[in-house]
Amino acid sequence: MPSHITVLPASTVAGKATIRLLLASEKNPFVRAIYRDPSKVPEEFTKHPRFEAVKGDVGAGSPFDFSGSDAIFYIPPPTFDGKDTAEFATQAANGVADAIRRAPSVKRLILHSAVGAHHDSGIGVLRLNHISDRILETAAPEVVIVKPCNYIENWTRALKAVQQGSSLESTFSPPDFKMPLVSILDVAEYCAKALLDESANKPSLKSAKIFGPRLYSTLDIQDAMEEVTGKKGELVIIPPEGLAEYFDKGMPEKYVSDFVELITAQLPGAILEREYGYGEDTVRGKVELVDGLRGIAAQWI
Repeated sequence: MPSHITVLPASTVAGKATIRLLLASEKNPFVRAIYRDPSKVPEEFTKHPRFEAVKGDVGAGSPFDFSGSDAIFYIPPPTFDGKDTAEFATQAANGVADAIRRAPSVKRLILHSAVGAHHDSGIGVLRLNHISDRILETAAPEVVIVKPCNYIENWTRALKAVQQGSSLESTFSPPDFKMPLVSILDVAEYCAKALLDESANKPSLKSAKIFGPRLYSTLDIQDAMEEVTGKKGELVIIPPEGLAEYFDKGMPEKYVSDFVELITAQLPGAILEREYGYGEDTVRGKVELVDGLRGIAAQWI
C-alpha cells in the first residue's frame, strides 16, 4: 500500500523540493501539504492526483490533522512578525507533537534541523531548531533529525546582484575561510528517501548532517558566480563588527542580534565552525557549488 505523507509548512524551499521528489517517486505516495495560504500552491502540484493541499499555520497554534499519514516532514520556519523566537518555536513544535499523538497511524517524523542545533546557546536563530529538536525527538516511534549546513540557495540574492553588475557581499570572513554548503536538491533527496524508507530494525532516533561534496570559501563562491554569470563581482566582506548594521537593513531590529550571533558562531574557531568536519554521521551530497548556482540562474532565463 502506498505511503501517506504530510509535509508542513509545504511552502518552504525544503518542503517544495521534497514534495516534487515524492510525487515523482515510483512508490507512488500520497502527499498532504499544509499551507498557510493554499492559493499559492504551485500548479505542478495541484494538478497531481496524489496531492492534497490543506490550510494550516504552524505559527497560529491551530490544530493539525495527521490522520491516515504514515510519515510527517516538519520544517520549523523562522518568524519575523515580532514574536519571540523561543516562544514561537515552542508553540509550533508542541502543535506538531500534539497532532502526532492524535494520529496513531504516524510511525515516522523527519525533522529538518541544522548543523550545531544540539547546542543550547550561542547559536543565534538556530535556537528555533534546538527547541524543535528537543520537543519532537520522541514525538513518533521513529524520528530522523536532518541537519543541513548552509544552503547554496541562500546565495540567490547575491548571485542576482553579481549578474546585474553589483558587488558580491559576504558575511563570512576571512574570504579564504572554507565552510560547508549544500544544495536543496541533495537535502530533498535524503528527506524523500527517509520518508519512504521501508527497511526494518531502524533506531528510534537518528541524526544526520548533510554537507555538499566539499567545503567552499567565499573566494570559491566568487569564482563560481563568475563562471555562471560571466561577471566578476567585486567582493565585499562584512566584518564581524559590521554585522549588526548589515542585518539591520533587511530585517526587524528584534531579530538582528540572533542573526549576528548565528554568523559569528560560524567563523573560524567558533562554536558552529567546530562542526564543519566530515564524519560517520555526515551525508556527502553530490551537487557542486557551481552546478547549484547554475541551476538557480537557469530559473531566471
